[in-house]
Amino acid sequence: MAAKSYYFENNEIKEFEELIENYVPKHVVNNPYSKVLEGINILVVDDNAINLIVADKTLKRFGATTFKALTGQQGIACFEKENIDLVLMDLQMPVMDGFETCKMLKSNFRYLEKPTPIIAYTTFAFEEVKDKVIEYKMDGYIGKPFTQSQVISSLINILTKKGIVPESAMILNGK
Repeated sequence: MAAKSYYFENNEIKEFEELIENYVPKHVVNNPYSKVLEGINILVVDDNAINLIVADKTLKRFGATTFKALTGQQGIACFEKENIDLVLMDLQMPVMDGFETCKMLKSNFRYLEKPTPIIAYTTFAFEEVKDKVIEYKMDGYIGKPFTQSQVISSLINILTKKGIVPESAMILNGK
């Protein structure tokens, strides 16, 4: 049974979940970058469900389609059946860590047909994992915690280098 949250309103105790269900924003914020990753399919592999939710919400705010996997094995299975353009890979996972998953993905027939950028997405400091990121030929590194601008600029940079950048991002970059 999940714990519930409560708040006071007009001297009454109310469940927070009810507030969320009935919440209507007072104003809608227009995000000029809401389509910068439109048409890009991103696989997020992370054993922490909260991290998957945060990544999903962040990427969707910029128009990406996301696929989520809680294990390296689930990530490989998803990669095999979906048209993935980029992988965000947590490095520290049980059973099969991100490096082993990266190695398996790179030997996969789908990867060989369409080499896909794989980015380390981890709480490790870059200096701690730099040698292995290079050894496993990962395409980049994003450290957690991160800001939305760090993630989006890193993804656009890597996608541009790989020739996968969406048209909307080219326009934003003045091309």
